[in-house]
Amino acid sequence: MKSIIGYIPAGGKGKRMKPFKLSKELIPVDIPKEGGSHVVLLIENAIQTLAYGGVKDIIFTVNDEKDALVKCTNNYYVGKMKINSAYVYQDNKKKEYGLPYAIAGAAPFLKGRTVFMKFPDTIVYPYDCFKELYKFHMRKASDLTLGIFPTDHPERLGPVIVDIEGKVKRIEDKPKNPSIKNTWNIIIWEDNFLNLVIDTVENARRIGNIDEELILSDIFQRSIQKNLRVYGYTFENGFCYDISCIEDVKYLWNGKENNML
Repeated sequence: MKSIIGYIPAGGKGKRMKPFKLSKELIPVDIPKEGGSHVVLLIENAIQTLAYGGVKDIIFTVNDEKDALVKCTNNYYVGKMKINSAYVYQDNKKKEYGLPYAIAGAAPFLKGRTVFMKFPDTIVYPYDCFKELYKFHMRKASDLTLGIFPTDHPERLGPVIVDIEGKVKRIEDKPKNPSIKNTWNIIIWEDNFLNLVIDTVENARRIGNIDEELILSDIFQRSIQKNLRVYGYTFENGFCYDISCIEDVKYLWNGKENNML
């Protein structure tokens, strides 16, 4: 069994968060919990979610404007467990758009390990979702496993269609007319998928197609076409809340998240 490592892609500029001055990941949020709530920074929630899944080593992709985020996450503890953090800097001056570029940049530190990826700007429930997802991932001997959550806003996110065994048939990326009210959010992958991400990025650079954004869900589809083992596990009683703009933060701060549980 390979060792596991966490990955948090936090290299974006968060342009839709204006007029908020700090990085989006440093916004305090009131996380709903049974019998109460828990105020943390968004990035802390991402780290804690990984830690609840058994992760203690995390690679972060950041940019040169994220010094405060680095200071906040370095030497971080979840309970008594110290999180071992390392940082890969993404050059945002390059005209390379899309999450696959960030993953490819971190690939030398991720290869050879089972990778748990958590976005820094989403809140998911249950909090130990990675633990359950990993059991499913291992049971299916999967190359790529998507954690799927119910959502009221699938048109903003990535609905996933799976068969009765959990094998992914199709992923929709921000569809105008979603066929199902769910979204993928957390993921676990092995080297077969990581190699496909690297190949996609290298090909985009080779042909010089710098103006077109690379979409991770497109690589999910390519994984299926190339007969990788791609599965999805649905957290029927879970939720996923995406914080993409300042209005989403206001919604959270106004206590509307209490009806998520």
